[in-house]
Amino acid sequence: MAQALPFRSATCCCRRAVKFAWSLPAQKRSMLSLHAGPVERLDFPPQLPEQYWSQLPKRMRPDQVKREIKIHENPPSEWKTCKEPVKLIDQQQMAILDPTGARARLFDPKNPDGAKAGDIILATFKTGEPFSGVAMSIKWRGPHTSVLLRNQLTRVGTEMDIKVFSPLVQSMEVAQKAAKRPRRARLYFLRKPKHDMGSVQKIVDGYLRQRAILTGGSPGGAKRQQGGVRGGVRGGTRRR
Repeated sequence: MAQALPFRSATCCCRRAVKFAWSLPAQKRSMLSLHAGPVERLDFPPQLPEQYWSQLPKRMRPDQVKREIKIHENPPSEWKTCKEPVKLIDQQQMAILDPTGARARLFDPKNPDGAKAGDIILATFKTGEPFSGVAMSIKWRGPHTSVLLRNQLTRVGTEMDIKVFSPLVQSMEVAQKAAKRPRRARLYFLRKPKHDMGSVQKIVDGYLRQRAILTGGSPGGAKRQQGGVRGGVRGGTRRR
């Protein structure tokens, strides 16, 4: 047993050495170690034969002229030329739809003699029957200005939202101003039976007769103009 001890101790040392060697990370030689120094750029020979030019990149050929980069000026800003494009378009549309400006003055909120909520307005159309009623509300939207009229036809409440500057509208007149300026801009309470004014046909007929006398026309023509309003309702109205 005494002779086997040196052999065992030597075997243990070899195992430890092999185990330690396997535990070490493997050393790898990368390609970067081959080119450790900076790469020097070699210049082309001064007299390179023309037959070798085709092998060079196009930008490195001796006959290639350096292209100049053009710097263009900034285009003019649209904001400087037209700061309010929507307002400009509205003005152009108003010049087409209302060239005289009479209808714009009639529905101008700053005009004391213009149409206001509570007035009785008569609207005639190029195609269809005229419509008259109390102005419940006026929405000022430039060329999209609209007025909501309410009247009673055959004891049925009827409302019509009319675009003031529509090409289909022939004329709009104030038949009667409100006796007292209402406190509200929207008279939606007229839909209730308690505050409903009823039919305004008699007021409109009286206005048409008075206008016919002042203009030299016949009162019978005014009745024929409003004859269709009593019989029916134009398309696009709402019954309430």
